[in-house]
Amino acid sequence: MHDPDQPAPHTGDAGSSDPGAVDAVAVGRVAEKIEEMAALLTRRLFDERRRPGADSTLVERLLAERAACAADRAGLVDADARELARIEALYDAKLAENTGR
Repeated sequence: MHDPDQPAPHTGDAGSSDPGAVDAVAVGRVAEKIEEMAALLTRRLFDERRRPGADSTLVERLLAERAACAADRAGLVDADARELARIEALYDAKLAENTGR
């Protein structure tokens, strides 16, 4: 429970005077994009592995891309605003390439 006599902990809200502060909503938005990309890769892995004569090189590439998603997702905790923007732009491009949106 919050003690009203103590200042509230810093949450990295958008109104912060710290230019490197990260908005929790932005982190959630980027996390959703990463998770969407990971789900697409998982589906492609599933489809490729079920295909007769599956391309092992493609499977390895998809596994590596999915692992990169997991690493990026885990790294959001330590990302500053600039890094968060870079990751979001990267996943916007990946999703556009893979979904056509």
